[in-house]
Amino acid sequence: MELTKIIGIGMIAAVLSLTVKQTRPEIAFALPILGAAGILFCLVPHLKGILSMFWDIADRVGIESGYLKLIIKMIGVAYLCQFSAELCKDAGEGAIGSKIELGGKLLILSLSVPIVYRLLELVHAIIYF
Repeated sequence: MELTKIIGIGMIAAVLSLTVKQTRPEIAFALPILGAAGILFCLVPHLKGILSMFWDIADRVGIESGYLKLIIKMIGVAYLCQFSAELCKDAGEGAIGSKIELGGKLLILSLSVPIVYRLLELVHAIIYF
């Protein structure tokens, strides 16, 4: 069961980190990162399924592939920035984590401009048709 793997990896990484933190704090920082990487590795097969469902829905509805790629990139940026920011905050670097979150939000905003532009074009066409 995937959930038990995820919980197990997380708990082992947390316990090891707490145990090692007292004697080797520089190694204790790496253990949550390794645990998080292990959890992400467990989730890769599920991500493939989700992406294939997105492509299937886009084909059925008639969404252009370029827009779907942008949406997937925005979702990826959001998850990666949140993940990285939380690791920084866990390491005691909350200010850096906040800057990562800000950078991610600005990147998502810049990626969304073509989609917003297209939506405004559609609204304009509907209003002035």
